Amino acid sequence: RSPVDEQGPSPADRGLLHLWPPGGATEQPGLERVLLSRPVVQVALGEYHGLLLTLGGLVYSFGELSWRQGLSVPAASPLLEISLTGRTVVRVAAGGFHCGALSEQGGLYMWGENGAGQCGAAGGPVLVAEPCLVSVLDGEAVPPVAVRLVDLACGREHSLALSAQNEVWAWGSGCQLGLVTSTFPVWRPKKVEHLAGRHVIQVACGGYHSLALVRSLPPHSYDTQNPSEQSGRGKSPLRLAPEREELDSVDDAHYCPLGVELTEVTPGKVHRQAASHFSTAPPLGVEEVQLCVQEALQARKSSSLTDINQKEAAAASRRRSLPGSPSSPGRRRPAGRGTSCGSRAADEAADELPSLRTEVWSWGRGTEGQLGHGDQLARLQPLCIKSLSGEEVIKVAAGCHHSLALTAQCQVYSWGSNMCGQLGHVSSPVTVPQLTKLSEGLRVWDVSAGLSHSLLLADGDCVQPIIFYCGQQRQQEAEPAYTVRPTLLPFCMEMGYVSSVCGGGQSCAALADQNVMGFVAALHELASSERQQFCWLSAVRRSVLQPALSRDSVCASLGQPCARLLSSLSESFVRLCVLIGRHSVSLSSFLWDARRRDVTSLPLLTHADLFLDAYRQYCSSVGNLQAVGVQQASLSQLLGDSDGVVADVDLVQLFYRPLQQLHQYSRLLLKLATCYDVSVSVCLSVCLCLLKLKQQNEVFCVCVCVCVCVCACQEVLRLPERRVVCESSDRSLTLQNAGRFSNHWFILFNDALVHTQIRISPSVSPQFSSHHVYPLSCLWVKPVTENSSGLWVEMCLMSLFSLSVCQNKWLRSLNQAVDQSLGGAGQGSSPGATAVTRTASYTFTAEGRFKDAQYTGGWLAGRVHGRGTMKWPDGRSYSGNFKNGLEDGYAECVMPNKLLSKSDCYQGQWRDGKIHGFGTFRYASGEVYEGCFHDGQRHGYGMLSSGRLTRTSSSVFIGQWVHDRKTGYGVYDDITRGEKYMGLWQDDQRQGNAVVVTQFGLYYEGTFRDNRMTGPGLLLADDDTVFHGEFCEDWSVSGKGVLSLVNGDWLEGVFTGEWAAGLKVVGIFTKAAPCEPETPKIKTFSVKATGPGRYVVPAAQRWLCVFDECWTRLGCDAAGRGDRSTAWDNIAVTITTARRHSPNLSRSQSKLLESLELIPQQQQPLSTANYESVRRYLTKACETPLHPLGWLLETLVTAYRMTYVGVGSNRRLLRQAVQEIQAALTHLCSIVRFLFPGLPEEGGVIPDHPASPPADTCDPEQGCSSLLLPLLLPRLYPPLFTLYCLQEEQKEADYWQRVLRLNRQPDQSLLSFLGVHESIGSSSRDACFASAVETLQQISTAFTPADKLLLIQRTFEELTQEVKPLLDSHFLWCMDDLFPLFLYVVLRARIRNLGAEVSLIEDLMDPNIQHGELGLMLTTLKVHTYTHTHTHTHTQTQTQTHTHAHTHKHTHTHTHTHTHKHRHTHKHTHTHTHKHTHTHTNTDTRTHRHTHTHTHTQTHTHTHTC
Repeated sequence: RSPVDEQGPSPADRGLLHLWPPGGATEQPGLERVLLSRPVVQVALGEYHGLLLTLGGLVYSFGELSWRQGLSVPAASPLLEISLTGRTVVRVAAGGFHCGALSEQGGLYMWGENGAGQCGAAGGPVLVAEPCLVSVLDGEAVPPVAVRLVDLACGREHSLALSAQNEVWAWGSGCQLGLVTSTFPVWRPKKVEHLAGRHVIQVACGGYHSLALVRSLPPHSYDTQNPSEQSGRGKSPLRLAPEREELDSVDDAHYCPLGVELTEVTPGKVHRQAASHFSTAPPLGVEEVQLCVQEALQARKSSSLTDINQKEAAAASRRRSLPGSPSSPGRRRPAGRGTSCGSRAADEAADELPSLRTEVWSWGRGTEGQLGHGDQLARLQPLCIKSLSGEEVIKVAAGCHHSLALTAQCQVYSWGSNMCGQLGHVSSPVTVPQLTKLSEGLRVWDVSAGLSHSLLLADGDCVQPIIFYCGQQRQQEAEPAYTVRPTLLPFCMEMGYVSSVCGGGQSCAALADQNVMGFVAALHELASSERQQFCWLSAVRRSVLQPALSRDSVCASLGQPCARLLSSLSESFVRLCVLIGRHSVSLSSFLWDARRRDVTSLPLLTHADLFLDAYRQYCSSVGNLQAVGVQQASLSQLLGDSDGVVADVDLVQLFYRPLQQLHQYSRLLLKLATCYDVSVSVCLSVCLCLLKLKQQNEVFCVCVCVCVCVCACQEVLRLPERRVVCESSDRSLTLQNAGRFSNHWFILFNDALVHTQIRISPSVSPQFSSHHVYPLSCLWVKPVTENSSGLWVEMCLMSLFSLSVCQNKWLRSLNQAVDQSLGGAGQGSSPGATAVTRTASYTFTAEGRFKDAQYTGGWLAGRVHGRGTMKWPDGRSYSGNFKNGLEDGYAECVMPNKLLSKSDCYQGQWRDGKIHGFGTFRYASGEVYEGCFHDGQRHGYGMLSSGRLTRTSSSVFIGQWVHDRKTGYGVYDDITRGEKYMGLWQDDQRQGNAVVVTQFGLYYEGTFRDNRMTGPGLLLADDDTVFHGEFCEDWSVSGKGVLSLVNGDWLEGVFTGEWAAGLKVVGIFTKAAPCEPETPKIKTFSVKATGPGRYVVPAAQRWLCVFDECWTRLGCDAAGRGDRSTAWDNIAVTITTARRHSPNLSRSQSKLLESLELIPQQQQPLSTANYESVRRYLTKACETPLHPLGWLLETLVTAYRMTYVGVGSNRRLLRQAVQEIQAALTHLCSIVRFLFPGLPEEGGVIPDHPASPPADTCDPEQGCSSLLLPLLLPRLYPPLFTLYCLQEEQKEADYWQRVLRLNRQPDQSLLSFLGVHESIGSSSRDACFASAVETLQQISTAFTPADKLLLIQRTFEELTQEVKPLLDSHFLWCMDDLFPLFLYVVLRARIRNLGAEVSLIEDLMDPNIQHGELGLMLTTLKVHTYTHTHTHTHTQTQTQTHTHAHTHKHTHTHTHTHTHKHRHTHKHTHTHTHKHTHTHTNTDTRTHRHTHTHTHTQTHTHTHTC
């Protein structure tokens, strides 16, 4: 057996073929049963011949085979087509006198008569004796590709094929081809361009006409023509799903056939030939079509072409699907194939099921009205039959001169010739489709059209189908020649379970199956039940739902909520109705196509989820409508008797009737599992789901609100989605330790637990005193004892007592309900099986800090835990993390301030329900605090900004806080007064040593008490005037003091008054001696001893709160006191938490944090091999404030800028600024050494790795300063360098003027003037030493002293490389030659504030290299900076200029170089240079210059090597 055989009945029991001649309804008309070795899966009948397709793809022929020399083959012994053996044929078709077959690969084979080209054989052979392959190529593709065909139909002189792309191909002769051509015959298959872009489902060929079943376009394709109507439709929420518009009656006026020009019609007479069979009708050409058009126009007496066009346009606007237009090669219509109709989501989910939104298109000869367009005109191109649009046609059939259409509601439309009664009614001819006269309740599910008869396959009273016949009868005495209505063939009951029927020219056929183990019967029963169900649903939809929702009083009768529920029920009803209709069509197709009949392809198995979803939605909609209390009376009043609905019909039970179909599904699936083991598991799983759905619906909907019918709060508890699970009216569950006269009633719904307290009094009836509704999503069940349980409600445990019999019942019900409310399957019945961690919303009602608050977020075992949002009615809100019922972690909080009518906002850390940690607090008054908190108070480092720049109270404080007060070191910037205070605080008052600078350049230094500067202090004015004496409040001077002037004079005595208003003094004025202007003799005060810095807070004691916070973040109690592994764990946790709570991080930031999560190897001894890894880690850590080190560095930078920017940019603060950087480096080094204990002390040596080769160029002396200074100094450089520039502002200005003056000279002149060696000066060109100059200019772009020193070193190296080629090989390089040349480079570099650069390098450079080679180079640069140059110019009137330049250079260099390789070198160099230059220039351009230079250099070097 093949796999296909194993999926169905045995060959002896399926595919049984029955043949009989047409006519004869009273007796068996020669019924013949054909038995073959293989079951027949398809039969096709022509006029005098037929084809059989068996399982396995074999093709047999029987009948009159005229193309084979008049061979006649009986049906009992059909002839095997040998040439098709091995082709695996899947489809056969029979025309008038030709045949066709399709292979499994989509190949086309044709044979028979080919006089009109209907066999597709080029060259015009009249007869094709054997099946020949016909190629079908798509010429629009480049290169042309072969087309795969899936369906085939044959007519008298034409053939049609349907491709896998749902396109129609035609060949042969006549207008029935639908091609845009006037040349016949068409020898090769061509595409019907008029249907291009449309999804064609089926094709059928009549004698000289063609039919096509096409899927309708989506609604938006035609609704866009009337947007106002469409938008108006969508406004009503109670509208049903889009229904088809009522079809207008067919207009009897003239209807123009497509492709025929009316202006070319010539008068003439048409001679029709009544065709009773295929052989009597000649081909129809274009000229004959034109004659038919004119005859019809004259018969209908049309007087105006305009009327015809207007009526045609009106009819076209009423049609829902417009005919297409031929597409040009390479271009398709926008409407794609397979476009879904109606609800796009539902159709896409069920794309494999047959569509019900179809249209019927027809073209060809219409002499008998067989096209169905209301006339007898021919159509050269396909045209939609408008009266069938929206009728849900599922199959079409074409006879010689009549057509049939089968709808999903089991109705049959027929039109065309009715000469023999083949249409099933008395009208003749019928030019528009009309319903066939069938008995009431008869459901037809297959049709076939023969020569002059029709066959209908319908559901019988029992499971076995029955066959009806209408059309030509056998001629007998006293009997009519035809039947008026379809009549039952009595012998059909002997055939068994008929699956399809086929009508031809001289015979009829039926395929049947024998019932095997009841499966075939179950399948037919399910298909019949589905068709009956769909017809019933369509009737209810049409007569109940549509009238109810179309009434304007629906909201008034039911109320807005109930009306919406009724609309929702209608939508789910329509969805279920459409699904069942498509399923019934799919089952019919399953029975028709015996070759592909596979039990695993049943829609119930392949689309089980689609059925379950549709029934779940419908069950929910029905239950919702009943749950809100919609009564039968209200619905009956809404519908009324005028719509044909009986008032006493139970409408609620009417809506429950579709659920009975679930039983039919279960029966079939169980039968399927019994017959075929291959699908047992699939069938049983789907069956169990269906049965469970039916059971759940019965449990939920039998008594929806049975427990609240006597409760006063029943209207509050009535919700559409709410169902009762169980209740405790039998006292199966009560509250422990309840009062004597109170009864507690618990009602468990599917979404909430209701606790109602009933007060019982002997004299008064029971009363409901209170009730509480607890959502199941916030309910935790916990068994306490054997007969009691606990419920976590509002973070409190409520003990319940239940009977031992009901204990497990209530626990199981509670757990299942909770599990289902959380989105589970509701299967868990064991205690504690429900999720411990949840996400839910709840409103607190119990007393406490969360009373009346609405919470949405995470829960853990009955308590708020995780991320969530809490909102209070008074406007408070908290959005962040919770832990064990308290606020804990990062959050954003809003607290309204009623006095200011604004809100306080806080963003930061919480702990144990209080603000704790680092955060930002924005007060309603406008103040902003950013810093640390402790137990809800400002504590530790913090910055408070008050007011704005436009207000009178604008100020900024940054420093230490203790218990919400300023205490410790801090900087207070009073922006309004222009003062900056830098000193100690205590209890929000300035207390202790401090420095105050003002915007007027005044510098105060002293001791503060109670917010006032009192006692001895120092005052420095902007002009370097210094006062040292006693101060009192408000900067007033009162007491002894010394006033030192700029010129060296001083005044000593008793001073009173204010500096700005004037000082009153009683004392002694002392004039400084000419020889010693800067060393005054003072008895009481010494200016030298009392310079700036005496009352300043030491740098090591500043910003201790910042470093303490960093130690705290590392998990240490104090500086250096903690576990190193704990510190690294805290770093990793901090970074991981920050990544999780910061979803908007960029890709680079995420990558940076990911690299910092990895804890480096800090326990290993540090060597040059892993020194770089430590440096890279510190660099990354300082790039993000999420790392403790990065936060520390960012905070120090903020504090530094707050101190020394703005008013704090005072040159008196330079020394403090430098000391503050050095102190910060010391603290940072202690933290880094704690994390990396292998780092050496300052000046220590890092040993080389044993495996690494020794590096001669690397400096072994490294420390934390060399690691941290490049990270800290670039951020502090702008304010620090500004202070350096202000320190020597006047000297820098003088130096810059001299540089500009000297740079006016050309290179040779300047080199000669500076005394550069003749060999160097004469050989150098213009713009010489440019590389060295550019290198030295980069010193302004470097930040750290090390980088600046490297640039100086590179300058010397490039200078040496450039000079060497210019000198003799025997020339020795000495200081006398190097000094003037380097001076030239410094002048040409034009570096602004070079003295500030040198001072910065000297203050912050590594002490270990101060006396080495780099130190010597820095000393050389410093000497060049402060070289004194005096130039005198004298000009005479005789145009003679005498210039005398005297240059005196004194350089004293003392260099100590210590190399830690047991070598000590002491070098003393004394250089004295005296240079005198005299230049005389006359007007005759002659220049005389005399230069005398005397240089004396003494060098003493002592080297001791061990």
